[in-house]
Amino acid sequence: MSQRRFTNAKIVILGGSGVGKTAFAVRYITKRYIGDYAPNTEMLYSHRLVGSRDELTLEILDTAFQMPRETLEKHVRWADGFILMYSVTSRHSYQDACKLKEVLFQLRGADMPVVLVSNKHDLLTARAVTEDECDNLAGEMDCPRFQISVAEGQDGVNEAMEELLVLIKRQLVKSLTTPTPDNVAGLEKKSRLYNMKKAFKKRIVRSRSDTF
Repeated sequence: MSQRRFTNAKIVILGGSGVGKTAFAVRYITKRYIGDYAPNTEMLYSHRLVGSRDELTLEILDTAFQMPRETLEKHVRWADGFILMYSVTSRHSYQDACKLKEVLFQLRGADMPVVLVSNKHDLLTARAVTEDECDNLAGEMDCPRFQISVAEGQDGVNEAMEELLVLIKRQLVKSLTTPTPDNVAGLEKKSRLYNMKKAFKKRIVRSRSDTF
């Protein structure tokens, strides 16, 4: 992500097998829904958003669920923000999301930009995850939650992505305004130099006054 202007963002989509990660990414980028994809396949997409002021380039990583721990950790450290997905029709995918949440918190802390997405709400007759469980997970993560159907429409996908971009931009602004240890050390050094120069000038003035 750009360190001074919000011109690019790296997003990772995480979730169990079959929750709709690829369909989510493709729906967002192309506005089309394709239901069948090769399972457990990783894909990196590049997508450009052109607004009234700036151009924003997104790198969207659609992850494979079955990957080595070191690969998962690399992806988590690489990203600026996360879409964490599960299917409301799959209890196993909800449990996978809970485990992935722990990895995110362990590696990035609670202040990371993340959005929780429960997919397949067009299939509520096959629901396997309760509303309370959905609310509890979002509460534990203290993050926005979206209940969507990637198959049925674009709006939920867009809203989830727009919210994530807001969170990423907010994090960027925070990082630029929060003093880092290096910045604090630099300011303290400048302050010491300023005080030394000021004291030196006082001594010169005092010396001159003593002379006359």
